[in-house]
Amino acid sequence: MTILLILSGGAFYYYIRYGKGIVENIENVEKPEEKTMQTETPADTDTVAASFDMPASPEVPDYEVPPPVVEQTEREPFDEDFDGQAHLELMRQNATRYNYKMAYKHGARIVSALLAEPELSAEWGHILEAGKPQEAVLVLQQITSKDTVKTEVAIDMAFAMLRSGNADGAVEFLDEKMKNSKDMNLLAAKAAIIGEHSDMTKRAAAGPIFLKCMKNKKLSPDADYWYGRFLMQRGDYGSSKIHLERAAKAKPNEPRYIARLGMAEFYLKRDSNAEALYKKALQINPYDYNTWFNLGELYLSVANESGSSQEVRQKTRKAFEAYLKTLERDSLHASANYRIGMILNGNGQNKEAIKHLNLALNKMPRDIPIMQQLSSAYIKIGDTVQSVSYLDTILQIDPFNKIAASEYNRIVKLRMENTK
Repeated sequence: MTILLILSGGAFYYYIRYGKGIVENIENVEKPEEKTMQTETPADTDTVAASFDMPASPEVPDYEVPPPVVEQTEREPFDEDFDGQAHLELMRQNATRYNYKMAYKHGARIVSALLAEPELSAEWGHILEAGKPQEAVLVLQQITSKDTVKTEVAIDMAFAMLRSGNADGAVEFLDEKMKNSKDMNLLAAKAAIIGEHSDMTKRAAAGPIFLKCMKNKKLSPDADYWYGRFLMQRGDYGSSKIHLERAAKAKPNEPRYIARLGMAEFYLKRDSNAEALYKKALQINPYDYNTWFNLGELYLSVANESGSSQEVRQKTRKAFEAYLKTLERDSLHASANYRIGMILNGNGQNKEAIKHLNLALNKMPRDIPIMQQLSSAYIKIGDTVQSVSYLDTILQIDPFNKIAASEYNRIVKLRMENTK
């Protein structure tokens, strides 16, 4: 335990001392789908002067004017640093507007000052949790190690642990915090984390916990949002919609709730409702690449089901534009790159398609549909060697893939005929 404490302390010192340099090389830190709970600023602490009993005032002659009493006030972290205060305000403004990438950049300039104050550390950890969960854990563990901690901060810490791949640790952390708190939002967060566990057999345990939480009328809207998301994963779209509507009614301008409600409408085959909700969410948070992608999926689905060639072209074009918006915010988004590659392939732009498909394959190296599209693109530009190579890889993964086997045999036969 001593060794772990030393290592943890050393890691935190390194983050404080060199954190600014580390965070300069940032990537897109959107939240995606899952970010958003605004961290409330903890109550102000007492000043140092108020912590001690002041000595009694000395007795003075009636004719002597007593010295003026100077009221001591708590000092702001950037009282004498205009640049630091400006970066703090810009960090907060961008976080409020869901532009976590810019919030991250401004916070990186004042990271040492942020880490010196517990309240500011909580804000910084909340921003990091949007896209840098490992760093968020490092920051938040310093203020969540106490027996009592603000619920919002504890939940940020738990989700940062989940996003870092430590779901079991997140559950244990919340269990520990619930020993000193009766806040049912902590239990709801625990259910949400169990519901996202990588071990599918453990996810079912979230259901009974959620049902217990839902009996409490003092839950935050996030609890309904988490439960709605859990029900959606289980395919219960009707019940999911009910809870997401409750969350959205409580916080009408929360883009996470609106976007997820759009997904419920999409699964319930109410495309016009889904489209309206996606667009509303994107008006509030245009940086949400997941919702841009989902809007593209909606348009592509309508195109695939349409019997009108004109509507097919129109909706496919809209889908393509939505996928491009996704890449503007996350250039390595695997599914968006795949969809763009697929559409370009169908439009005869095979070389451009290959670029996007390769980006997708780098993120999902064993994905068969991506390799099928790559094989198709290469055969269309006359590169049968590369085309057969991808088909061969597909058959190694799935020996019974009839489409790949048929195409493989066709190309091999064609090559043999051409060599005669």
